[in-house]
Amino acid sequence: MIATTNIEASPRLDAIVLAAGLGMRMRSQQIKVLHRLGGRPMVEHTLRLLLPLGVRRTILVLGHQADHVAETLRARRIPIPDLQIALQREPRGTADAVRSALPQLPEDSSQVVILYGDTPLLTMDSLQRLRAAAQGQAVAMLVMRLAEPRGYGRLVRGADGRPLRIVEDRDCTDAERTITEVNAGMYVVQSDFLRRALARVQADNAARELYLTDLVALAVAEGQGVTTVEAPSDEVMGVNDRVDLAQAERLLRRRVNQDVMRRGVTMRDPETTHIDLDVEIGSDTEIGRASCRERVS
Repeated sequence: MIATTNIEASPRLDAIVLAAGLGMRMRSQQIKVLHRLGGRPMVEHTLRLLLPLGVRRTILVLGHQADHVAETLRARRIPIPDLQIALQREPRGTADAVRSALPQLPEDSSQVVILYGDTPLLTMDSLQRLRAAAQGQAVAMLVMRLAEPRGYGRLVRGADGRPLRIVEDRDCTDAERTITEVNAGMYVVQSDFLRRALARVQADNAARELYLTDLVALAVAEGQGVTTVEAPSDEVMGVNDRVDLAQAERLLRRRVNQDVMRRGVTMRDPETTHIDLDVEIGSDTEIGRASCRERVS
């Protein structure tokens, strides 16, 4: 059972979920976040975490195929707290995507959790740890460590170990490129600071984009607190192409099968058994070499 957050006792938490990109590396006519894992659209995995986390309002930032994504979610009838749709008209970077959500962010919002629609393996445990760490901080962020961090933004720390800034891969110096602690891209940010900082983000980088990662350096410049929470790299992996999709499916299948077996189901060959997340299986069921995509009881 997922533990829920006591909403009344906590600062108001709202969510911004970024899902505007088409996902060109998927080589598909369908937007990336609607590709399925475990029988569910990828973005649904993220959205299902919000209600138990204690989120009051969800602002889903869409661009390509916005109507199709919204229609798909309505048809799925999943519990999403106060879902609002914001549009990012042009792909100008992650900070610009979050800016597009600000008009729908409530005035009394205390904190904002910022997530992505293409990280389907993120768990409630990591989000709860992130929210707890964010108390009293302007920015709390998930980080991970990678032996081969190519392509990821590096977290630069000061001599005292405190975070100073995030440097995107293409902007790194040779020394910064050796850093193995990298940004996972998920944040809990004080709402007032977020509004203030986004107005100051500039596209002074190699990609000429507005980077959300600039929040860290802006908070440090203000003397605000920045903290990190480390998460397993498998859990916070982003899905960018069909190879990533297959890897995420494999990891999710292992997670689902272990959960099913612990609830009293015998599984003769877990490595070849695929069970969609919406399948219900009664205890003392035995599964041989089969693929379950309907209710079993």
